[in-house]
Amino acid sequence: MSVFSNSPRRTAAPSPGDSERAPRRGLRFASLTGAALLLALAPLAAATSASAATTASAATAATTATAAATTAATTGASDSVRTLGGAPDFSGIAADAPGTLSFPTTTTVPADGSAVFVNLNVPAGLTPTSITGTITPVTPATPASGGSSTSSAAATAGSLIATVNGVTLQTLDPTVPGTLTLPLTASDVVDDVLTIGLTYTTASALDSAVCTVPSSASVSLADLVLSYGGDATPPATVADFLSPSLTAVAVEIPDAPSGGLEQAGLATVAALAHALPSSVDITLSTAGDAGSRAAVTPSRGRIIVLQAATDGSNAATTALSTDGATDVPTLTITGPDAALAEAGAALGSAYLALANSADTTGLSQTGSATPALTQNLQYFGSPSQISLSGYGQSSSFTNVPQASFGGPISSASVHLVGMHSDIPDSVIATANVYWNNFLIGSQVLGHDTPIDMTLPVDGTLLTSANGLSIQLSAVPVTGNCSGPASLIPIQLFVDAKASTVAAVRGQTIDPGFERFPQVLGGVLPVAFDTGASTDAAVSSAGSIVASVQRNSSIQLAVTVVTPGDFIGSSQSGLFVGATSDDSNALQSPLRLDGFKAIDSNAVSFGVGTTEPYAALQAFQTGGRNVLMLGGWSPSAATADVDALQVQAASYTTSNPNGWFGLSGDILVAQPNQADPVLISSNAIVPQTAVTDDYRGYAVWIAVVAIVLILAGVIGEIVRRRRRSKLKKYVDAQLVAEGAATDQADHADRAAPGAPDSPASTDQK
Repeated sequence: MSVFSNSPRRTAAPSPGDSERAPRRGLRFASLTGAALLLALAPLAAATSASAATTASAATAATTATAAATTAATTGASDSVRTLGGAPDFSGIAADAPGTLSFPTTTTVPADGSAVFVNLNVPAGLTPTSITGTITPVTPATPASGGSSTSSAAATAGSLIATVNGVTLQTLDPTVPGTLTLPLTASDVVDDVLTIGLTYTTASALDSAVCTVPSSASVSLADLVLSYGGDATPPATVADFLSPSLTAVAVEIPDAPSGGLEQAGLATVAALAHALPSSVDITLSTAGDAGSRAAVTPSRGRIIVLQAATDGSNAATTALSTDGATDVPTLTITGPDAALAEAGAALGSAYLALANSADTTGLSQTGSATPALTQNLQYFGSPSQISLSGYGQSSSFTNVPQASFGGPISSASVHLVGMHSDIPDSVIATANVYWNNFLIGSQVLGHDTPIDMTLPVDGTLLTSANGLSIQLSAVPVTGNCSGPASLIPIQLFVDAKASTVAAVRGQTIDPGFERFPQVLGGVLPVAFDTGASTDAAVSSAGSIVASVQRNSSIQLAVTVVTPGDFIGSSQSGLFVGATSDDSNALQSPLRLDGFKAIDSNAVSFGVGTTEPYAALQAFQTGGRNVLMLGGWSPSAATADVDALQVQAASYTTSNPNGWFGLSGDILVAQPNQADPVLISSNAIVPQTAVTDDYRGYAVWIAVVAIVLILAGVIGEIVRRRRRSKLKKYVDAQLVAEGAATDQADHADRAAPGAPDSPASTDQK
């Protein structure tokens, strides 16, 4: 299911995200001093549609509660509106009753007179007969203060109109809880999509005055259940196998798989996570691990089986069938290990449509693209033309993840090119540009209609997933509140093909989960060790790869390497089933041993000394970034931590914000705990293994210190001896000089003619 609104302020809203990932306070609009009051009191209900693309970002998630609720409803969305960074809670999806399809999401409809469109993907072959849902008032309408004289009752009164294909099918009272009940026919589904339009109009919105203050009321639509007749048409070709209506895909590899089969399974998971909406539950499991397999149904589920060839074939072959036990459409890919990985990777290709038969040979995709550091806005999901118009405020939103540049970046520059309508002197209009809710540029619009803005983005504003928002604000300068808004069209157009974001390679984000996936550079090496059973390690790796891939617009090239090669490598990657020795070799912040954590009050408490735990860590070591999943148990038994490792890995996809719901650098799962907890490595009392790492340095420091002390002592002794010898030499020289002087004086006195000589005395 996907949701669209022709209200610019809702359509362009970002999706929910980690509240610690991005700045939460940004300037929402800028205006001249004389128009500030009008902007505050009259955002104006007449603002019209903004057609900008709204690929969501966790970096700007908490902008508004309305935006969060609106974009959260993306279950079953088509790939063209695939949301990066979002992840629904699959645990809330219950099995559908016979003849029904449920869509367990919530859509918020604001009372601004604009339509919100809910798109439901219907499996081919099903004929819808009706749809029901729950309508609940979320925010009550309040009368405007200091503006219109509309009473509270009048401001609250209004209607919620439900349409399908432009035809009004039901009108509800939005002020009380109600039930949406719409009769449907086969013609209501267009290209396997059922579109429901919802418009909430209050009494005040019927006023055509420019400065009418819109209502703040809203309602929510939830618990949608579609009733249908007929049976879903199974896919006839490989190209049709991955339907937009899917809710779950289970990937299966043989028990005790080789490294090649593990690589094939992970490559398939990465391809599916790249191609399908984030609402689709994707799992990887071994044939005997039924507990880790996604719950798939015949109408909205798929099974992919990877198996090694036994006939010596060098190419992968595909075959479509129906699972005998569940009637779920199944794609079986058979071939040698290397060919299986390439075939699995091809499932995420845009060229999969060329596989237009049920049985194929040689299905493959190899290599990975390295994007340039300068990309236009259309590359990030914007339409070719971003259009904003109307009085009040309208805005667009474009997600700019660092991974889209093929690696981490340290700064960026936004170049916007476009045109706006000639703004008359009776109107004040501004164009504001925000990066992660921080104002990076503003321009007053007037008679000079071209737009050409180059705006630098400092590294301090960068997050893993960034949000670029363009906002148009317009009000009458005189405050004249009569006449419809359409009398003076206010429009702003941005050319998404000519507008660019240029990045500079570098790193500004602290080590931790937020450095992924951009530090991978499109390549993900994975290593497995003995710290987890094969079933647990395969399932855990599948969950982590799917979560990381969903936040990268570049399909990851997944490889499986040995633990030794991984430890000795300089490439960033994922290590699953790590042991205590592995954590020591990789120098992880939390060694897989007993540990204690401290809180802000410096109160210590034991965590790993009496019960097992599992930890997913993100850290930097040796100039590279590593994701490491492992566990520890007092009994040293792998079985004690298998379930905990699976829980920690699954949390990366099941938490409401997906990968971007992870903050800091350590995620810890413990027994009898519903969800893992996030902690910082700075809150861990140094473990023995950590202090041992520095013991060698301490010895060398002590040796150097002793050497320096000895050198100082010896130097002092030498200096003293030298001073003593020098003193004796000087004293001897002084004595010698004194003796020479006495002899000279005596000779002078003895010379004839000298005053004191004997001859002189006789003459006197």
